[in-house]
Amino acid sequence: MTGKTMRQIILCACVYGLLGHATSAAATASQIRPQTSPPNLVQNAGFEQLNDSSWGSCGNVQLVDAQSDGAEFVHTGRYAAFMGAGANSDGCPQLPDFTTPKQILTQQIDIPADAPAVTVSFWFRAFAGTTVDVFLAQGFYMFDPNLGGVRLGTFSTDQPPGWQLYRTVLQGERLDRVRGRTLRFSIVIQSRFDVGPNAALLIDDVQVIAADGRTTASPLPPALRGDGSRPLAVTRVDNNQRHWLYRMDTDGGNVQLIYRGLLDNVRSPAWSPNGQRIAVVDNNLWPPDPQNSLPASALTVLNADGSGVQQIYQTQSRRGSSCPFTGPPDQEEPSLILTASEVQWMPDNERVAFTRGARNQWCDPLRTVTGLADILLVAPPSLLTTPLALFARLPSISRDGHMLFTSFDLSPSRSNRADGVWERDPGGSETRLIASNADRAPAWAPDGRRFAVARFTTSPSADVSDRPWAIMIYDRQNLDNPRMVLFADHGRSVSNLSWSPDGAYLVYSLERFDGRRDIWWLDVATGATGPVTTDGSALEASWRPGAQQQQRVYVPLAVR
Repeated sequence: MTGKTMRQIILCACVYGLLGHATSAAATASQIRPQTSPPNLVQNAGFEQLNDSSWGSCGNVQLVDAQSDGAEFVHTGRYAAFMGAGANSDGCPQLPDFTTPKQILTQQIDIPADAPAVTVSFWFRAFAGTTVDVFLAQGFYMFDPNLGGVRLGTFSTDQPPGWQLYRTVLQGERLDRVRGRTLRFSIVIQSRFDVGPNAALLIDDVQVIAADGRTTASPLPPALRGDGSRPLAVTRVDNNQRHWLYRMDTDGGNVQLIYRGLLDNVRSPAWSPNGQRIAVVDNNLWPPDPQNSLPASALTVLNADGSGVQQIYQTQSRRGSSCPFTGPPDQEEPSLILTASEVQWMPDNERVAFTRGARNQWCDPLRTVTGLADILLVAPPSLLTTPLALFARLPSISRDGHMLFTSFDLSPSRSNRADGVWERDPGGSETRLIASNADRAPAWAPDGRRFAVARFTTSPSADVSDRPWAIMIYDRQNLDNPRMVLFADHGRSVSNLSWSPDGAYLVYSLERFDGRRDIWWLDVATGATGPVTTDGSALEASWRPGAQQQQRVYVPLAVR
């Protein structure tokens, strides 16, 4: 979006004197926020009433009006606050360090003395480049945490598209610093930050609650109750670190082992488009000689009932210099380790695409390891591969042959691609969809129009080591306005997105805070989410295409 276009959407109304409540709520807002939570300590959270002094501001903070400027510039209701371009320090106080902020948006709030936690959140949409600080501050002009309060974080407005949730939960020492105090929720652009003519930060639906407001599990929807058809192909790990392939129902029940693998290391299951076969990565050794072999991978295809196991491709790693290497370091030849991952089928139900990773392995384990990844196509019975996208990984292929992938290039000059999600049409042409490397792991919906990505968010703050991931839904016909359907602060990360046949649900892998993994379901319309598995042993899942229409398999399965 150009600066001129952004400036055209801004009203001249100042944020001074606004009070009220947001009108309508977005479909996912009630799920991403706690459904039952303490009252919001912020008044006029959505900037809807224009005749009260709850909010204070300086530096030319303004409003945008959805009725005049387009609903995409407001998260809910009619109005949103606008910061960034036009920030001029007008009316801003001088700080104790003798600097004057360029912009402040602030409201005084009272934190209960008995608050078990404090959750601060707001929805934002940002363009171009400046940097903002977020505080629970001692006063209108006291933003140094050493003077009281807490800095919640610092983030850049150079963001990927769409409205995003910024949320952080205060516990422990940070909670002790705010509990029982009168503070100011404040968003500040400091004088040390440059503000370009196109910089923009839209703020809406601010919330401060005296509770832990992280994402919580919802009850399993009736549509996902187990029906015996076992539509999920899932890799699981046991206490002996064996990775085997199972099938199970969408409620996590009716589990049955169908494939153990060549060396008990099966990953990346993928159903064929017709729901008749499953392809997996079969990690093993090459050559198959215990004395001289190196890590490698095969691609294995098997029938839905576990029969008909067939290896259709094998990577061939190459041994380098013998170890320990005693010669000059520049004369050592590293071993070349080739592995496969991230399997996807082509629409013809015959050819298989996958990511082939390559890395150098040196005798000295501390020596820097370099690597690259390409997306290749194999068409059995030939074992020859065809490149689909070089310097790329994480493919997702739609029913009409369009492929989404994540650019992977440590030297962008080689691929002439920026980091982010790209599209390859059936003819081989590439068009970048998302420029930011915050979005990755794309997954086409069955309708071939929407796709989901995992996004590495700006939240919760610079004070917290782990930043949550989110799941965004893009519409191919409106790429500027993706929708955040999950803010995954109930775990460390999300990955391996897979759609239900009707496009109503996703399953995803959630890395728990203890490092183990479970499979969770996600309602795309409402943002409700909950666990499919709970034992921390499920690594990834693939949802059978057309599972509701496929013939159910109840016969005993043949385990290979």
